[in-house]
Amino acid sequence: MFAHPRCPCTKASLGELEQLVAHAGNQFEATVLFYEPSGGSKDWSSSSLVDEARLIPGVRVGFDKDANLAKRFGIGTSGHTLVYGADGKLLFSGGITGSRGHLGDNAGYAAILKILNDHYSPLSRTTTPVFGCELFERCTRNEIAESK
Repeated sequence: MFAHPRCPCTKASLGELEQLVAHAGNQFEATVLFYEPSGGSKDWSSSSLVDEARLIPGVRVGFDKDANLAKRFGIGTSGHTLVYGADGKLLFSGGITGSRGHLGDNAGYAAILKILNDHYSPLSRTTTPVFGCELFERCTRNEIAESK
């Protein structure tokens, strides 16, 4: 998952990820990569969302300097989640919430559960809309949450 460390919508995406991890057991490895701009203050990546991601059992947390990886993958929205099979094939690309900042039933979560239950063998790649803040914002818009 690619995430903005101050996007309030991302809290719901992390909540859904936590549920997926709990449901999946040891069926997959998860990483949350938080956007980190060059020249950002030390406080930039010190947010409650980063702390929350670190509390999800088995989830790795990293930082994507200047969104270099996100740009390579064509990701522009916080909460965008990618799922790859053991063979390296992209199986899912999209959001895992039904709307901005809302937990609950949604197509992305359901698609990933299907991939897990079918043991990574869906017939085709699944995509869903992503609901979140722009990934590359430097925390200047009103909808971007303040840090702790």
